[in-house]
Amino acid sequence: MIFGNFDFNMDTVIDLPTEEVNQDNRSLVTGGLYVLTVFMAAVMRLSGLESVPLSPTEAIQALNVWQNMQPGNTAVSIQSPAYFSLTSLFMAFFGDSDMTARLVPALFGIGLVLLPWFLRERLGSMGALVTAVLLAISPLNAVVSRTVGGDALAIFAVGLTAVALIRTYDTQSKPWRYILAIAIGLGITSAPLFYTGLITLMLAGLLSQFVGPKLNNEEVFSIERDLWGTMAVFFFVTALLLSTRFLTYLPGIGAAAGIFGDWITQFTSSGDLQQLLEPFLALVRYELVLVILGIFAILWAVWRNQPLGTLLVYWLTGALIILLLQRGTLNNTLIITLASYLLLGLFTNHILRKAITWHSWLMAAILALLGGAIVVNIARFLRTSVYGTELANIWMSLIIFVVATFALYFMWIWSETAVIQGSLLAVLILLSIYQWGTAWNLTHTNGNNPQERWVTTATADSLPLMASTLRDVSRQVVGSDYDINIHSAVDTPALRWYLRDFQQAQFGNTLPPGTQTAALITPKSMAEPFLGSDYLGSDFDLTTSGTATLVSSETPVQDTLRFWFFHESNMQPERDGVILWVRADLIQ
Repeated sequence: MIFGNFDFNMDTVIDLPTEEVNQDNRSLVTGGLYVLTVFMAAVMRLSGLESVPLSPTEAIQALNVWQNMQPGNTAVSIQSPAYFSLTSLFMAFFGDSDMTARLVPALFGIGLVLLPWFLRERLGSMGALVTAVLLAISPLNAVVSRTVGGDALAIFAVGLTAVALIRTYDTQSKPWRYILAIAIGLGITSAPLFYTGLITLMLAGLLSQFVGPKLNNEEVFSIERDLWGTMAVFFFVTALLLSTRFLTYLPGIGAAAGIFGDWITQFTSSGDLQQLLEPFLALVRYELVLVILGIFAILWAVWRNQPLGTLLVYWLTGALIILLLQRGTLNNTLIITLASYLLLGLFTNHILRKAITWHSWLMAAILALLGGAIVVNIARFLRTSVYGTELANIWMSLIIFVVATFALYFMWIWSETAVIQGSLLAVLILLSIYQWGTAWNLTHTNGNNPQERWVTTATADSLPLMASTLRDVSRQVVGSDYDINIHSAVDTPALRWYLRDFQQAQFGNTLPPGTQTAALITPKSMAEPFLGSDYLGSDFDLTTSGTATLVSSETPVQDTLRFWFFHESNMQPERDGVILWVRADLIQ
């Protein structure tokens, strides 16, 4: 068997023999590493929040918050009441920038990384640390934490609900029951994603109770009657405040009620095979550590009938079923990552529960170096494959793989524990480097590149540049940044968001004949308009979307892999652009 004679019995992750590891020192080290992990998560989520322009769907929600704050209290359509309420508060204090629009999801994304620490008595301190690291560098969780909307709030609420339920099982304390009520109140005002997490978690809990193994010795999970009233108060107050912008916008109650309906409408039997497979392809693209190590963690949890591990397997199975039933709903993959990384943390803590000796670290270093060499040779092959079919790097990768296999075999004879611990550490090191690079690229560089599986329609980098150009023109023409007259024959949420400060801007689908407005915006597809004066025009891309076209002799697979390794591609995405016209006599 793949685990050999390595002892996988796990009666507890708390009471470890003192001769195997010094728990005090280990807890101190893991605590320090946990602080570092949270700092890494903050850097990933908070740095450069304005580096990628708001996508059209992001712009809709950010624009609704901004419009509602303008004089007259404009009625708007709310998609996530919790996001709307909290972002309104931030915009009131920090202004209406891209950074402020994304700040609430970023903070909740950091909060998600903090949650595993409260389960360290179940996961073990090492398991909690590994879970936190995997969540911190998860590309999907990182990009959602930097995306306008309620999904980052929803996945945090799901995680907090899971933590509160497990802690209630373990401690029977009142505070965790109240936290559970608050988490559900936050979740139902956040996004449809919350219902995917909540319902699958509830089903997993029921299976754990009635099929087993139970999380504890209680026959049935129950809450005392005298606590229901207080919990209901916490729940309703949380939901009411977050859905109504702290009691100042009552229509948000209807929006919160509609979230469950939106979740129901995501169930569909229509759609092609590509739409069905898209969430799974996204997991393979972005969450490689989950794909490679997840199967081992699942087999271990089922084989050993580990209580928390089995609960997480139930939860993961339910989330996969929802993923199939709600075709093409990529956000549901976040539930997969949360359940899987909790399971991987539990699995890792079990493997590393014995002291990690220098033999294990030596094996980890050797395997990490050999694995890195394989990756480098594959990357060199992809880099040079454009110019020929030289396979020297592929042969070198195969030779290194054979060497690694023999090294594992001989080390196994000497020390099975060192092989298992070293192999796990090596895989975690290599995949963590990959995950961090992929997450950073997706969130800071390629967040609006439609070649990324997470991106559908994105705002081009040149749209903020056009807004900046108009500010410069306005300053030259009228002596202020935003008072120039603008008429746009293009009306999109992103365009309205980036021109929101231009009070004289008018939007429509056509231009008045013979107009002499200082600045005009027309789609590139429009024939040259009839204007009443001479204008100078400049092209700007508005959105990038659609299926990219390959413009080289490479195969699509080669180009995709080269994009994964080097973020370079010969694919040309579809672009939708506009022309900015400025009256010539005003800038001469």
